[in-house]
Amino acid sequence: SDVAASPGGSLQLALSADLEEPPDLGKLGSEEEAAVAMQDLAGHIVFRSVAAFPSLVRLWYNDLERGTAIRVDKFVAASISPLILAKEVAVISGAATSIDESGELSIRASSKAREITAAYTKDEAVLEVVLRLPASYPLRPIQVDGTRRVGVSEGKWKKWHLAMRTLLDNKDGSLLDAVLLWKKNVDQVFEGVEECPICYTVIHMVNNTLPKLSCHTCRNKFHSACLYKWFSTSNKSACPLCQSPWYS
Repeated sequence: SDVAASPGGSLQLALSADLEEPPDLGKLGSEEEAAVAMQDLAGHIVFRSVAAFPSLVRLWYNDLERGTAIRVDKFVAASISPLILAKEVAVISGAATSIDESGELSIRASSKAREITAAYTKDEAVLEVVLRLPASYPLRPIQVDGTRRVGVSEGKWKKWHLAMRTLLDNKDGSLLDAVLLWKKNVDQVFEGVEECPICYTVIHMVNNTLPKLSCHTCRNKFHSACLYKWFSTSNKSACPLCQSPWYS
């Protein structure tokens, strides 16, 4: 936190150099040049940390004293978030045409609006999700909104939302990773794959598997991880739905 604020509370990181590149410390003359170089180095370290380990940086940020957290938030919003967002938008824009050759998925990304919009069109059905990024992304959580979800239940959307937030907040996933995870869930729904009756998602949010373990009585299929967790927490070896004894 010391690199983010001076004793008087003003921002101390000088922006005399490109934060994406480390300063040259081999040619320092005066003490003033050395001080500026150290500030540039501090800025570079903060940038690289936020870009590479956003979930760890968020944990550090959430434990900061309020005044310091405000100054860090302002610095990231002004100097780091625009750089990271520009890179992610470029990646999404470059991949938009290659990840879906059928033309059913369209992705719009805007650095200025800080929004990523993905729309999936199948026959006459249109599903759309919008990722809204805070000014200090990725310090603060992303807002995920299902703006168009015809034919998808509220419970299913909430599970998809949770899976995307888990990927972004806890697993250092990129914005493109989140969109692709949403697309996988939508693909499986249109292909007729039923969601797991325990977690209400098609793609498991941790291991990205499909529901494959089937009850021999009711024929419902479950994610293996969900089913094993159900067995351990319920202390039963029965189907979560029909309660018939489970056997392999």
